[in-house]
Order: sequence, then C-alpha cells, then structure tokens
Amino acid sequence: MAIAGEYKLYAISDDPHILTGLALAGVAGMPAHTPDELHQALVGISPDIGVVIVSSGLAAKSADIIEKYREKNTMPLITIVPEMSDIK
Repeated sequence: MAIAGEYKLYAISDDPHILTGLALAGVAGMPAHTPDELHQALVGISPDIGVVIVSSGLAAKSADIIEKYREKNTMPLITIVPEMSDIK
C-alpha cells in the first residue's frame, strides 16, 4: 500500500472530453457508460489510487453504486466533476 503523498489520481467518465483533458495532465482513466461499468472499474481499481474522478453524468446514473462504495471503502476518495453540459 502506498504511503501518504504517493497516491495517484484516476478518472472514470462517460465524457471523452474529461478523459482527454485529464490524460493531457497525466491522469490515467477509463470510459464507463453504465452503473455496472462504473462498479467494475471501482472493484478493479489499483491500491495506489487515492482519488477517483467521476464525471457528473455518470455519477447521476450511478449514485447508489457510489454511495455503497463510499460506505464500504475509505480509499480511494471519489470526487465528482462537472461535464461541459453542466457549465452554463
């Protein structure tokens, strides 16, 4: 297990713009379009990942998956970022 300061970011999104933008910043990630795909991605996440970035569209479809994952796991932190369609 990684020690403090050695955790990585990882993105899971149904928005290719988020994945591309974060990849340009050095953040690995994968596409997921359904709650089941998000669940499979979270279950298979590497132990060196400290923060998972999830797009708001995917999070809206998968709120129960995210809530259950957060209840059972303290790491990684799941944070939700807005998609382009959310920004006015």
